[in-house]
Amino acid sequence: MKKGINVYSKIRGFRTLKYGVTLETYQKKYPDAIRAYPPDPDDLNDWISDCGCEAIDGCWVEPDGECSHGYPSWFLALKMI
Repeated sequence: MKKGINVYSKIRGFRTLKYGVTLETYQKKYPDAIRAYPPDPDDLNDWISDCGCEAIDGCWVEPDGECSHGYPSWFLALKMI
């Protein structure tokens, strides 16, 4: 089974698009949507010991924070905290 691409928008949060739906099509309805590349579980474990983690856009933030661009940490986006 093929999967769609992962995206994040401030309104809808993190989600995987249905197969065949493009980022460009999704952005017509949610213009702030960006492509998102979820971290590996190993990265999440490493970040716990680092007392920080990446935000959706790659900035380094506190686990329960967001970056200066307004994107949440992966822990928040994945609803882990």
